[in-house]
Amino acid sequence: MDELPLAIQQKLRGLPGAESGVQVVEVILEDGRIVPDVEVVNCTYVRDPSFQADLVADVRLAAGPPSTRRALIFLLVLVAGIFVMFYLLWHLKP
Repeated sequence: MDELPLAIQQKLRGLPGAESGVQVVEVILEDGRIVPDVEVVNCTYVRDPSFQADLVADVRLAAGPPSTRRALIFLLVLVAGIFVMFYLLWHLKP
C-alpha cells in the first residue's frame, strides 16, 4: 500500500466516509487519467497497486448510481411531449 500526499490526505478527511476508515473514491492522476473505485484506508493509504500514490493530483467521491426516478420522469415528459406534438399537428388545418 502506498501513502498518499499530505494535501490529498487533508482533503479525504473532509469527505464523507472518513470516519468509517475505508473510503471508495475516484483518483485523478497528474496526467488527467481517472482511476475509479479506489479504496483508501484511514485517509492515508491506497489499496490499488496499479499506480504510484505520488502521481495522485486529486480525489473525489465516486459517483453514485444513476437515479431511476429521474430517468422515469424524463421518459414520461418526453412521451407526453410527443403526444402533445402529434395532437397539435392533427388539429392543425392548412
